[in-house]
Amino acid sequence: MYEDFGAVIDDDRNTVEFKLFFPDNAVDPAQYVRGGLPRIKEIRVRGDFQSHISGQDWEFATAPVMIKQTHSKGWLYTCKIGQTLPEGFYQYKYFVTFENETTRWCGDPCTKYGGADEHENAGFVIGGSSTTVTPIPQRLSPSDLILYELMIDDFTSEFRRSRAPVDAVRDRLDYLQELGVNGIEFMPWTSWPGGGFSWGYDPVQFFAVEYRYINDPANPADKLFRLQTLINELHARNMHVIMDGVFNHVRGGIDPNHGFPYLWLYMDPLDSPYIGAFAGGGFFEEFDYRNGCVQEFIRDVCLYWLDVFQIDGIRFDFTLGFFQRGNPGVGISKLISEIKAHLSERNKTHVALMLEHLTDNRFQAIDDTNQICANGCWFDPFMFKSFQYARSGNIDDEILRILNAKFDYAEGKAPVTYIENHDHSTLVREAGGRSRWFKAQAPAIALLTSPGIAMIHNGQEFGEEYFLPSEGGDRVQPRPLRWNDHSNDFAGSRLRAVYKRLIQIRKDHPALRSPNFFPFPSNDPAGYGSFPEKDIVVYHRYGFATEGQLERFIIVLSYSDFEQFVDIPFSTNGRWDDLLNEQSADVDGFRLMNQQINSNWGRIYYKKGG
Repeated sequence: MYEDFGAVIDDDRNTVEFKLFFPDNAVDPAQYVRGGLPRIKEIRVRGDFQSHISGQDWEFATAPVMIKQTHSKGWLYTCKIGQTLPEGFYQYKYFVTFENETTRWCGDPCTKYGGADEHENAGFVIGGSSTTVTPIPQRLSPSDLILYELMIDDFTSEFRRSRAPVDAVRDRLDYLQELGVNGIEFMPWTSWPGGGFSWGYDPVQFFAVEYRYINDPANPADKLFRLQTLINELHARNMHVIMDGVFNHVRGGIDPNHGFPYLWLYMDPLDSPYIGAFAGGGFFEEFDYRNGCVQEFIRDVCLYWLDVFQIDGIRFDFTLGFFQRGNPGVGISKLISEIKAHLSERNKTHVALMLEHLTDNRFQAIDDTNQICANGCWFDPFMFKSFQYARSGNIDDEILRILNAKFDYAEGKAPVTYIENHDHSTLVREAGGRSRWFKAQAPAIALLTSPGIAMIHNGQEFGEEYFLPSEGGDRVQPRPLRWNDHSNDFAGSRLRAVYKRLIQIRKDHPALRSPNFFPFPSNDPAGYGSFPEKDIVVYHRYGFATEGQLERFIIVLSYSDFEQFVDIPFSTNGRWDDLLNEQSADVDGFRLMNQQINSNWGRIYYKKGG
């Protein structure tokens, strides 16, 4: 259905047809259990395309009137413009007259283009460049991903100049490939209100890319082409593209002429079946997933990005807001099921479907993820414990549970682990500032040697430092990456070298991506476990390499600000290679005695076979 609604372009004739759908439970009872009809008297399409028809943009008298017709699930308003339009980007809005004679400007809920300014117009393109997005050559299993969380605005702020931010991202693809990450998790690119700065978690147009991300004044018709080109370039490097999707809530708007169209297209917004309390939201206006029209709308949004843009996964924001425990027939559970069925029909495998599921009980999200059947779920405890250890230099016994991050996840499901993300201050800030950049080393080693889907927040790899309030209206603020000042200074260059080495080690060795972890839940007498008196932790990771041989790892981590001496246990004797420090050791008697471990550092011992 996503291709049937909005402004539908006939490329052969350079004409446009507008299609606007409304559900009606009298036609299809599954459309909603709460809601009503929009009570519309007339809809006209007004926009800057009108100058090519009547000679005046946005004029009411000559604005074409939409025709109401039946649809299998409700009603469809259509309007076909027979006039051939010149190449360019056009904006429009629906001007609605309701039965009580009130009028309202409304956007198009299915537009593929956001507008240029604070009016939140919809848009369409005639002509311009276009390309087909090529699927990634080899989509990896989600557990093999090393993700880079990228905020398009912040990432490109320092160097993009007047170019479209999506174009500027391409400038740093060599950098990202050299760093070693194999997936980019883009923070929301769908349109938000007002045209100013936003993280994107206040969406109004779900099929549209934010205008400011893809606009180049020199080439106004080349908009979606820019995102298509970026994805193709990432795929050519075998780098996965993950979209951050916000499907729990919408921004209703500052007045009836702004905001999510399916709210204001109803004479009485309370009649809109799309908006209403469902689970446990609390952010803006919530989608009412009791209603079939909502479930279908969000499903179609997901399929649009998966099919047309060939993205390799979706991160579902705040799924607690559309999840009902024990009820797989609604909300996120049904959405994941329908997406998986769609992908299966098209023989698409390894598409990553990951949740942000922030339960009050830190580990309840694991059971919920298993029920929902998502591939992964953000694992906040890993980050918060990393913050605690970096601030204090002291570990506790809970570190084994944090490092054994995949514990209790069902087969094929895993945590998304991270030591910082967009929602909080950076790790270096938590550790005391960039003068204490070295406090980020042990958490980085932990992240990339633990089970799970590892994720790095943009700038984390060179110790970017920003404070972010934990709550309040000023949390959403720009945090531009300071490439010139931070990426190549003393701290930045050293941290980046550490990340580059750790990422390569993880990519080279499947055992580090396996779920196997020892010891748990408590220390082992042989010497594995957590030792808070020295702020040292020793753990064993193991699994099979691609050719079937056993891989063994002994990891030693020090969160201490002082050198420590420890006896290191080993699972077998013989030559072990320390991949982190590029040294080797001959082990006899299943241990190395009285080893000096540098502060805020570690060892990654490796042995293959035997």
